[in-house]
Amino acid sequence: MPRDAIILLRGDLPGNSLRYMHYCEGLRPDISLVDQEMMTYEWYLPKMAKHLPGVKFPGNRWNPVEGILSSGMVTFNLYHFLEVNKQKETFVCIGIHEGDPTWKKNYSLWPWGSCDKLVSSEIVFNPEEWIKLTRNIYNWTESYGRFDPSSWESVANEEMWQARMKTPFFIFNLAESASLPSNVKAQLYTHAYNLYKEIVYLRKEHPVNWHKNYAISCERMLRLQERSADPEVLLSETIRHFRLYTRKAQNDPQLADISVALKHLRKELRSLRNMKNG
Repeated sequence: MPRDAIILLRGDLPGNSLRYMHYCEGLRPDISLVDQEMMTYEWYLPKMAKHLPGVKFPGNRWNPVEGILSSGMVTFNLYHFLEVNKQKETFVCIGIHEGDPTWKKNYSLWPWGSCDKLVSSEIVFNPEEWIKLTRNIYNWTESYGRFDPSSWESVANEEMWQARMKTPFFIFNLAESASLPSNVKAQLYTHAYNLYKEIVYLRKEHPVNWHKNYAISCERMLRLQERSADPEVLLSETIRHFRLYTRKAQNDPQLADISVALKHLRKELRSLRNMKNG
């Protein structure tokens, strides 16, 4: 985390863990931890704001509808909070409160390890720079699936493993935007493909949805006019990872569609090989 950053916490798992490390262990005293849910309680800011001297609060309570309550309490939304704290870098861990979408007026969420950074919409996303900046943030070492599925450790482990694919997922979704020029889309698809390929082959055991996401990424690469990867390799990878996904994700409502796609992809691969051997 950058120095003097604000972290907007959400939920007990990240909230309690970070509060313990920050207040009990004295880790990163420069950072300000602000609980998203607790900011909606009328007692929280009147009692806690004085302990967060580096953070500006444009009112006494967080509420998507700004105004003055009958009690005299002033409410503020997330957009207003971000605007008055522009001098600091602000992050959300893990996720952002769905009840207040006002931040979307002028901010975007960019992946930052298991967290996300709130970035002004005026800043243009540079995939190469962001990949380089965030590549070494992730340092989770627990094996996938090692905890009892009913335990809180399993929930935390799943969250951290899924965080590893946040950057390729984010970049891929950007590439899916219809408004982008074709050369920019191709660049984004290529970055997403390379990042997905890297994490899928990093460990033998990983979340099953990685297979699906990587397969879709391979398929998109296959349809690009200019691509660096071999079409036969892309087809083979798409088929392989869709097949691995269907074996493990029996409850996916899209299984029938994926099976149909696999038939077409196998036919396409046979045709391509016949042309090569022609």
